[in-house]
Amino acid sequence: MQKIKIAALILFTATMVVNCSAPPENKVINNATPDSSSESVDVAAVVATIDGKRAQIELGADTPVVIETTDLRPKVKQKWKTLHFYLKGDQVVRIKTYPYPEISARTEEFYLDAGQPILAVIEDNGTGERGKSEEEIDKMYYFHKGEVIKEVQSKEEGEYAIKASDGEELLAEVAEYLDIFAEKGNAATPEPY
Repeated sequence: MQKIKIAALILFTATMVVNCSAPPENKVINNATPDSSSESVDVAAVVATIDGKRAQIELGADTPVVIETTDLRPKVKQKWKTLHFYLKGDQVVRIKTYPYPEISARTEEFYLDAGQPILAVIEDNGTGERGKSEEEIDKMYYFHKGEVIKEVQSKEEGEYAIKASDGEELLAEVAEYLDIFAEKGNAATPEPY
């Protein structure tokens, strides 16, 4: 009986090591909800499409609508000084958050397609040029149908899988920023980038 327990423990451990070390970009993600049929997603193809949309957004969104955070809820105004919203027509296609310069240079940037987040870009020093390459960015989260399907990190960190809570938090932030824009966007003035 003891040998069976040991063998089962070894098998379980080996399975966990293999599953945790597999690179997420080569996985096919199965997105299934109780109300939908199971759908297999080619992550590489979705990521390539999102990268193309990001490039188009970077070329077209020049003048942001700037919203100061002074009268927003405490968590937002403590973390960010301003929120920049970039539009294509009347649709928000990009949101970039800027911290207080005396506190940090970290920015978060969100790309949207048809009102849905498709990419989040986090830069520890996000004050430079737009449209940086993957290698110049600290973290990128790719979204497909409201879920993170790929995470890219430029630095080696001790994480082996995408944490669902990171993606959920970023999606909640985007939703809040879109609500802020819906409430205050018309009163804000565009500023040259």
